[in-house]
Amino acid sequence: MSTIEATKTCIECSTTLVLNENWTKARAKQGKYLCKKCWHSRDMYVNGVYIPKSHPLFKPGKYKTFSDAAFETAYKIDHIKEGYVYAITNPSWPGWVKIGMALEARDRLNGYQTSSPYRDYVLEHSVVSNDRRKSEQEAHTKALKLSNDSRGEWFKISVEQSITILESLDEQHRTPRKANKNPQEDKLQERPKQADFWDLAKDFQPS
Repeated sequence: MSTIEATKTCIECSTTLVLNENWTKARAKQGKYLCKKCWHSRDMYVNGVYIPKSHPLFKPGKYKTFSDAAFETAYKIDHIKEGYVYAITNPSWPGWVKIGMALEARDRLNGYQTSSPYRDYVLEHSVVSNDRRKSEQEAHTKALKLSNDSRGEWFKISVEQSITILESLDEQHRTPRKANKNPQEDKLQERPKQADFWDLAKDFQPS
């Protein structure tokens, strides 16, 4: 056993650090005296997905949903403006699209799936917003101009129209980056972009 392995201990649990067992060469070179267990205790995972420390709801630990993680830090939620605006559909209601907001679009989708025995909700599109509430209000206003009917957050519009709505949200409410998409995990469906519906909506009157 080398000198460095025998004399260094974890700064959190005081266990002896042993290279290639409970301590990595990378952390040894960086002078980070944390065993693997303590190192990973500083990470956050939601439903098995690693969450970066930059996330507004970051809290070390392993959680099934963001709601579980937020339970102990509920005081933060009302102060967080960032989040997602999303479009969700369900084949049971063809022609209808739900436009809503959430801290995490994937987490919200998983929540809807629990209410369906077929787990057939589809997250069609989502965008990151600097102010999810303002962006959602803006999206609803635009959706009403195009919709033949509406029920709360559900609008009778096409998926293509909902995507155009989300992509056209005021840039002051959106970050430059796109929302993370994972077709396998979220059942996202790529849809072809169509014409700018706002030109069509100027003279549109719902029937």
